[in-house]
Amino acid sequence: MCSGCKTCIGLCPYNAISFDEARGVAVINEALCKGCGTCVAACPSGAARQHLFEDAQILQEIEGVLAYV
Repeated sequence: MCSGCKTCIGLCPYNAISFDEARGVAVINEALCKGCGTCVAACPSGAARQHLFEDAQILQEIEGVLAYV
């Protein structure tokens, strides 16, 4: 859950993140987001998630690669 710290907003090189004052959370505009992951790396609460790079997906990719070793 976003803590509303606004750390990600200034770091986004694509200006894809805005702040919803009513809810007190950062909101990502998916049309502007390029998936660089800067917000994910900077988010102190761990609320930011990178599209198509969830932990379970990465672990499945690693398992697939290791199957050929």
